[in-house]
Amino acid sequence: MKTRIALVLGLLLLLATSAQAKERKALSPEEQKAFLAKRTHGGLFGTFDSYCSFLYATQDVAIHTESKEVNQTALHTFFPEFYKPTWRELFDCIARQTNSSWKYDSKRDFWVFNPPAMPLPFEVKLAEGWRKEDRGGYVFFGPPTAPVGMDIYMAGTYSASENQQVLFDKVRDSMALRFARALKKDVTTKDMSIVKVGKYDALHLKGISEKGVIWRQWVLVESGHAFIIVSAIKPEDEKEIFPDVEAMVKSFTVKKSERPAAKPAAANEKAS
Repeated sequence: MKTRIALVLGLLLLLATSAQAKERKALSPEEQKAFLAKRTHGGLFGTFDSYCSFLYATQDVAIHTESKEVNQTALHTFFPEFYKPTWRELFDCIARQTNSSWKYDSKRDFWVFNPPAMPLPFEVKLAEGWRKEDRGGYVFFGPPTAPVGMDIYMAGTYSASENQQVLFDKVRDSMALRFARALKKDVTTKDMSIVKVGKYDALHLKGISEKGVIWRQWVLVESGHAFIIVSAIKPEDEKEIFPDVEAMVKSFTVKKSERPAAKPAAANEKAS
């Protein structure tokens, strides 16, 4: 299987290299806006470098970076299978995972991804003594006395011009089940409850893992942003760590978007 994947990626790289020989026409600002609003497949795989070749060969879309770290970063899919993101949403997801920001290079007709990382779309009041690290796609929150504490995953942005809340709830439920099934394979949303994360409604689950760790997750979609907050605490650390986790969850705030999402193309507005 690995050999087959390597051959496919090699072929795509060859096709992409050949395609680069042709002259590319820059997109006007209006064409850029229209392109970013179009829908595409949300599957991400391989490294940024290999995915770059895949997009060029199959979609004639050129993404590029001057950063070795970005180039070698492995990409992972967050978007549910039923959802087709806009190109803007896909680019944001790539940038999150690679700790980069993106912009259009009209001289080369490239969408360029380079550091620094995009600003985080949320704020949390850090508990005393805790540290946080943006690890690309998620932010790690570490307590002073234990190796693990809390993670906040940024699971993509979503849009629809009609039935927006229906879409957001569907995405929330899908994300909640995806993470919860690592704890319990036959879990359903009926096993979860609606609680407050900050001022927002979130789908919550608490359970005990096979290793005896206390697992909690909170999933919400707010202002188009999907978040999964996960906490895994050993029972002996519960009394000391969970009050800090609870306080940070209560302080969670979604930041106002600095860049409004492009309106979806009419033919792609319905969420299936």
